[in-house]
Amino acid sequence: MSTLSDGSERPVARVAALSETAQAALRLGRVSECLATLAEQRRVAGDDPAAQVWALTASAACRSVFGQLGQARADLAAAKKACYYATPLLAEPFWRFTEVVCNWLGGDWAEALAVATHIEANQMTAFPAVLAGTVAALRMELLRGLGVPGEIRQLANMVDAAGPAEISAWARAGLDVDEGRPADALRRLADVCDVGERSVYRTALPLVLHRMAQTAFACGEPDVATFAAAALAEQDPAAPVNAVLAGLAETYATRNPAPARRAQELAEAEGAAMLVAEALTARGQVGDDPVATLGAAHTAWERIGAVARARAVAAAMRDAGLPAPQPSLRAAGGAQDRGPVPLTARERSVAMLVHEGRTNQQIAHMLNISVKTVEAYLTRLYRKTSCSSRVELAVAVTERRLGLGSSNEEPDGGEKSTTDEEDR
Repeated sequence: MSTLSDGSERPVARVAALSETAQAALRLGRVSECLATLAEQRRVAGDDPAAQVWALTASAACRSVFGQLGQARADLAAAKKACYYATPLLAEPFWRFTEVVCNWLGGDWAEALAVATHIEANQMTAFPAVLAGTVAALRMELLRGLGVPGEIRQLANMVDAAGPAEISAWARAGLDVDEGRPADALRRLADVCDVGERSVYRTALPLVLHRMAQTAFACGEPDVATFAAAALAEQDPAAPVNAVLAGLAETYATRNPAPARRAQELAEAEGAAMLVAEALTARGQVGDDPVATLGAAHTAWERIGAVARARAVAAAMRDAGLPAPQPSLRAAGGAQDRGPVPLTARERSVAMLVHEGRTNQQIAHMLNISVKTVEAYLTRLYRKTSCSSRVELAVAVTERRLGLGSSNEEPDGGEKSTTDEEDR
């Protein structure tokens, strides 16, 4: 955030200097110190409009990471209102980052993915390296949870290159687990806990340690779960995210549901729907009225739009001999399954490319049509399938609710008009 000031005004210059202090505290996981610095920034900014924008922007970004979602959103709205004539070029990446994190934790995964995808397609070069790596890791996590494979492998390489190591390990370990390699996931997570001489991004360690405890519990490694829970208990609890994840890790390590219950209450108070779903899942996994809690977890994941997570909960219930709920999603809110929706050849091509995570510009290039034509096809696809976003459409493809035909079928020919032919 220090790059946001040109130093020409004294309040702005002082706010920028405090931003460096806040960033250092954030990077080292010193939440209380960071929050105190943000409060000082607001005091120093006074009634100077430019300084207020930068102080509010810094506060929104940091508080979103800490899980103080209500305050983060309020600060972001205030920053935008303060400069409603035009968005400051250097502030926008931080605003977008805040939106991704708030929507991810708050449970609007379709919107979080849409913003993250927009960032990658249009703004990634404007992002500081740490934020770029974090956005890529979150996009990878969202694609996994939403059941949209997309370009996860390509994203994994981007995450590795962008870093930081902690957020990269967290995202890659999730992929390891999905692919049936929990031991690899635990090794990857343990490696970034062993700091050594490298630079650290301790803000991401709670995510790393929670994933370690969760994975260790699932594959029968109680000592590892205990280590992760103990390490998480040492993180600064001034961040609601840290306190919630510490409670969940403690539940995985001890099989005592009480910490997860407390974590759920805290997550609910912050409006962190994703963390509520995680708490319900943990409670059910340790036997805390599993029919009720896992059923509620399934509903919570579906409400978020996390099809893959909802499926995993249902599978765990079936494996335990419990009555598993039936999917109630329309995708991430689309229509109930009434058999495959018939599509034309070109509609199928567009739907499959959306499923792969392609942007409209990429689809237009690959199909030799205009971006306007891609948008027209998407409008038709949404109308036909009752989906309301490209994420819902991609999930519908994953769940085979669309009539995609043979994989060897040729799509329609090239573009002939701006509507690309009503598929005569």
